[in-house]
Amino acid sequence: MPNPFRFSRFLDLANRFPPAKIFAFLIHLPNFIRLFSRLLADPRVPFHLKFFCYFALFYFIFPIDLLKDLPFFQIGYIDDIIILIFAFRKLIKESPPEIVQEHVDAISQGK
Repeated sequence: MPNPFRFSRFLDLANRFPPAKIFAFLIHLPNFIRLFSRLLADPRVPFHLKFFCYFALFYFIFPIDLLKDLPFFQIGYIDDIIILIFAFRKLIKESPPEIVQEHVDAISQGK
């Protein structure tokens, strides 16, 4: 008999990330990349946030991993992606809100 707790956990995860939400994220991914690059280039954003993002990019690109890459699962990329996501979420959340909004408005207007 299947474990009902395991299946309910899967359903909870599926409800948190429905296909429409994932598709919307993928559609807006170029805008997120523009926002990140603009924030990294802005001198008004604190240096420690930029440093953490550059470190995460360096860690993603460099072949040094906390988890070794397995040839069939590619599990070693999970830690790289988690660190990248954490760093760039921190960049947006801890940057001054008026600076983030300024860049979001500029991207929305196509500047």
